[in-house]
Amino acid sequence: MLDAIHYLVDNGTKWRAMPADVPPWDRVYAFFRCWRGLGLVREFHDRLRGKVRENAGRDPEPSAGVIDPPSRSRQTPSSDPTAAASTAAS
Repeated sequence: MLDAIHYLVDNGTKWRAMPADVPPWDRVYAFFRCWRGLGLVREFHDRLRGKVRENAGRDPEPSAGVIDPPSRSRQTPSSDPTAAASTAAS
């Protein structure tokens, strides 16, 4: 089942376009939904991320993240065309 889900994610295919050498798509999808509902998909992801980070010689848990604010918040009122339109309408 994990190989089938990995194939789906890796190749970006649709559930119904799974190759013949994996279980039928509806069975794979049923397992995926069950695992997702139980929080196992996140658990798999977090464990895999930790292993990848350890293999790279880093701490398994990320210590910081970068959040880029939307570019819209960086616009000044004079450079925002919608602000000029709303000001003119007022």
